[in-house]
Amino acid sequence: MKAEFEMSDLGELSYFLGIEFSRVKEGILMHQEKYINDVLKRFNMEGCNAVSTPIEADAGCEKLEQDFAVDNTLYRQIVGCLRYICNTRPDIAYGVGVISRHMESPKKSNLMQAKRILRYVKGTLEFGLILPIKNSDKNHRMLGFSYADWCGDKCDRKSTSGYMFFLGEGPISWSSKK
Repeated sequence: MKAEFEMSDLGELSYFLGIEFSRVKEGILMHQEKYINDVLKRFNMEGCNAVSTPIEADAGCEKLEQDFAVDNTLYRQIVGCLRYICNTRPDIAYGVGVISRHMESPKKSNLMQAKRILRYVKGTLEFGLILPIKNSDKNHRMLGFSYADWCGDKCDRKSTSGYMFFLGEGPISWSSKK
């Protein structure tokens, strides 16, 4: 390709589109520590306290008429940043899906849920995906997990479903949606 196109070797990939790549003994670690720190700083949350779960167990349907409306643009920016973080963090996919349901007219309680997810990622900055170099499984088997809560939303009785697929030991696809 160098004969046909003008190219230069920049060395081993370490940072691309907000995703960091680090070599560890198990393989290559994909994480977004720098991007998450930038997001926390952007939304004035760099000094917040961390929480141990991304979303509360009973989060979902709340029809509080007296709940105050918040700035749509700010809320959408937070959700957009969290959606990008989902590229390397399947552990927040469900919570980001829950807060994404309120993009049209977010309330203060929705903003508090979004900030809770930001507090969770602050406490788990080192989390990411490991892409194994050597697979212990000789056959590179594909393994999948799925779930559904079968009418779990108490407001509209719709289900939330999700899946995660692994090729060998490395995650290759995941989703959580209503």
